[in-house]
Amino acid sequence: MSPRDEQHLDPELIGLLSLGENPGTPDELAATQRHLASCVRCSAEVEELAAVTRQVRLTTGAERLVAPPAQVWDAVVTEVDGAPDGSSSTAVVPLAPRRRVSWLTTAAAACIGLVVGGGAMYAATSDQRSTAPEPAVVASASLAPLPGSTASGNVQVVSTNSGPRVQVDVTGLAPVSGYYEVWLLDKDGKKLVALGALDGTSRGSFAMPQGIAMTDYPVVDVSLQAPNGDPSHSHHSLVRGTLPT
Repeated sequence: MSPRDEQHLDPELIGLLSLGENPGTPDELAATQRHLASCVRCSAEVEELAAVTRQVRLTTGAERLVAPPAQVWDAVVTEVDGAPDGSSSTAVVPLAPRRRVSWLTTAAAACIGLVVGGGAMYAATSDQRSTAPEPAVVASASLAPLPGSTASGNVQVVSTNSGPRVQVDVTGLAPVSGYYEVWLLDKDGKKLVALGALDGTSRGSFAMPQGIAMTDYPVVDVSLQAPNGDPSHSHHSLVRGTLPT
């Protein structure tokens, strides 16, 4: 049994998943999806963080986030580093076996507590983000329903500083006990590469795997996978589309 099947997912991994990242080897990714399919707690944490991320990205105009006062950061530092005499001002309570708490996780928890308590939101780098160029769309295509499916959607391949990413958005997918997986197929449909599961059953943003070119794998497929531990394609596809090459 993989370590990702035991206990709960690490906070760092949950954070990366909520941002659309899929760290680890293919076997580790498959173990992560199996765990999320069976663990209400971890899947809820991923979805809650993903919802916050989407809301922050959509915030514009009058809702733009502002930098916090100096005393907010001072309070965060106090929570993270402890009191001036070296003693910690916050008791650490273990959440579950093997569940590690990093400085980043502690800082995030402290910030969330301050934001909720004070009713304020902030973004220290909002000005830099507002002037950063939008990722360039390299290719896009519609995802058409396959026989027996009423779902539809679209896919875009965008160029980023860290490499190309595949962004998928599907509507009409019903909540299921399993999960929806995104695949890249070659033109003949004989070779395929798993990208990852849709976030919240409808959206996903995935890094293009190393050594995989869109020209060789132009077909995007979304399948319904059962939570049975089998990482192979279920042969139950809902939508499919072909990127122009």
